[in-house]
Amino acid sequence: MVPDSDLELIEKFQKGEQHAFNQLVLKYQKKVYDLVYRMIRNNQDALDLAQEVFVKAYYNLKDFKRESAFYTWLYRIALNLSINHTRQKKLRQMVSFFELEDSLPAKNNPAQELEQNQISSAIDQAILTLPKKQRSVFVLRYYDQLPYKQISEVLGKTEGALKASYFQAIKKLQKKLKLYR
Repeated sequence: MVPDSDLELIEKFQKGEQHAFNQLVLKYQKKVYDLVYRMIRNNQDALDLAQEVFVKAYYNLKDFKRESAFYTWLYRIALNLSINHTRQKKLRQMVSFFELEDSLPAKNNPAQELEQNQISSAIDQAILTLPKKQRSVFVLRYYDQLPYKQISEVLGKTEGALKASYFQAIKKLQKKLKLYR
């Protein structure tokens, strides 16, 4: 059996078939969570926001205009909620040495594990320091590997502006992370 397309599922949902929305959730829940997590870098908040994305989509799907792909519309909701979340809550994710030490799994080489965790933390912090627009472009392009055309649909910016923003984000990250090279 061939799975229904997004538009077919949307039409079924708009006609009252609740299971169609469940199929959309199953199809996109990981992608939405990954996008939100990459924007805010907090697992529990990302889980909550990803759920909120689908709640918002559920109540607004009746107004979906089909001017863009469903996932583009869904990504826009996820991005907006992530940006609003970071505005409302200043993220302070600097993990103290003792907390980091307690959370390290037992490995053969604890020094290497610590160094890897420090590098990951530094990358997370560097990404969080990017301006929101650059962070959005960087996450969608680098982590989600979306083409500029789709990012343009999500963010409503020209491809040229997105390329410039991505380039600036890369330069800023390289500058902040030069110690780890």
